[in-house]
Amino acid sequence: MRRPLALLLSAAALAAATPLAAQQALPEPRVPIANPLPTVADLFACLRGKGTFTSAHRGGVGPGYPENALETAAHTLARVPILFETDVHRSRDGVLVLMHDDTLDRTSTGTGRIRDQDWSALRQLQLKDDDGKVTPFHMPRLSDAIAWTNNRALMLAEIKESDTLDQIVGEIRQAHAQSHVMLLVNSLDDAVRVQKLDPTITMTLEVTDLAELDRYVAAGIDLKHVIAWNGIGKRDRALWKAIHDRGLTLAYGTLWYVDSTVENLGLKGIYAELAADGVDLLATDRPVEAEAEMAQVRPIEPALQQCKAVAPARAVALAQGRQ
Repeated sequence: MRRPLALLLSAAALAAATPLAAQQALPEPRVPIANPLPTVADLFACLRGKGTFTSAHRGGVGPGYPENALETAAHTLARVPILFETDVHRSRDGVLVLMHDDTLDRTSTGTGRIRDQDWSALRQLQLKDDDGKVTPFHMPRLSDAIAWTNNRALMLAEIKESDTLDQIVGEIRQAHAQSHVMLLVNSLDDAVRVQKLDPTITMTLEVTDLAELDRYVAAGIDLKHVIAWNGIGKRDRALWKAIHDRGLTLAYGTLWYVDSTVENLGLKGIYAELAADGVDLLATDRPVEAEAEMAQVRPIEPALQQCKAVAPARAVALAQGRQ
């Protein structure tokens, strides 16, 4: 039986009394990002054509740094400016947490489904890195990530389960985080729901052809707040140009097998080529390496400066104080 949304929101609010980020001394970003514009889409519109932004898949995992941990995102941000990509699930008592799988076994010291356990138990678990090594880091709540990334980074949260959508949107709205948090939405129905709940929230939607864009428009989606995700397959430069001609930001990925091939074969220049081809947002498992290459073609830091999106040190200090 589904619990009433009001009860879930109440449970989440009670659980959020002490933000996780307030209990930890995480390294600060090398380039702290603070969007001066109302939405993430507005910032990407400013950045378009000036620089290629890096999306760190699950925070930019590595030895000792597990996926979807604030410590992992902070470790990556201390080296390069990134968008922190993450995933959201919900506990039995209604707390939204960052975790890719709907089960705990692969990436934590827990077992079973996230939905079958309360936050009080989940928060005690330790996260494992990709090699299965147990780390001292713990699962963060979505509210932790929203608060911590404020004036530090952009964040992309994937809606893994449609029945969490209203609550996810509610937490973004409550934190007034539309300027630094956007959603990865996997269905047209969910996209319509997000827009009805808050038309100012930026969404990443799959675009494999222009007809797909037309379907979004026909469903009432305002493309002004859409980032066009073109996947990980073939480079379709004609489609990329058409996406840009429609005034949209282009997102593309080298996740999994592409990044693995580049690393295993020691290939050079792939990320720079993608930046030169016009990719605005590159999703990758190798954010540091990708950023270094793309900076030779379309560096993001001067673009952020030009869009007045680099936070002064005092803004970061204020953000810490609010937490």
